[in-house]
Amino acid sequence: MDGIDGPVWNRRRFLAGMTGTAAALVGVTCLFSTEATARPAAGAPPVRDTIGGILAFVVPGNDPYSRRQGMSTDRVGGATDGAAASLERTFDHASPVPLLGRAAGNLPGAAAVAALVNMYAVTVDARSVAGPFAAPFANLSHAAKARVFELLDTDPQFSGTMLTYVVNAIPTLAAFAAYSEVSAFDPGRRVLTGRPAGWELTRYDGVGDGWDEFDGYYRGVDRIED
Repeated sequence: MDGIDGPVWNRRRFLAGMTGTAAALVGVTCLFSTEATARPAAGAPPVRDTIGGILAFVVPGNDPYSRRQGMSTDRVGGATDGAAASLERTFDHASPVPLLGRAAGNLPGAAAVAALVNMYAVTVDARSVAGPFAAPFANLSHAAKARVFELLDTDPQFSGTMLTYVVNAIPTLAAFAAYSEVSAFDPGRRVLTGRPAGWELTRYDGVGDGWDEFDGYYRGVDRIED
């Protein structure tokens, strides 16, 4: 099977995926360890590909991430550049403190989410480290992605920790980003640059200018008395 830019066995992408997976494995393993060292992880996890894979899972569309997972549509979906950037910022602002152990580089926010999700992706299917995307999660089928979230949601080691709330929020926040206006919003000018993906998904006609004011009263009646 060919990837987006060539064969799936692309050496650069394969090594990037392995690096992200290694960071995730080290991070989660040391999450509850009191003997974790300050040794940083080998590299940062592939955040953008992971976010793209999450958005495509929640709202499939006509993007490469959706096609890769085997569930796509003929119109725009959640995996847009604007939605991905917005979701990353949301994770970073919502979880600014480190979520994983020191051995994983004290990863917070979107990086921690990416590391965690990719670790479970490899657990579900070890072959996910090889594919068109650097993130193992983005290389999974839609059904395998669902299995990842099932494992995350039921893993007893997260009970009573912040990760319980983070895991539950991942698909919810992804849906908010997918259906919002961020896919066509310029934050600098604070204006829409086109028709947002959320409007297409919901077949929204766009912002209305309101209705003409009523002029006069029905049949001249302007009051009712007992």
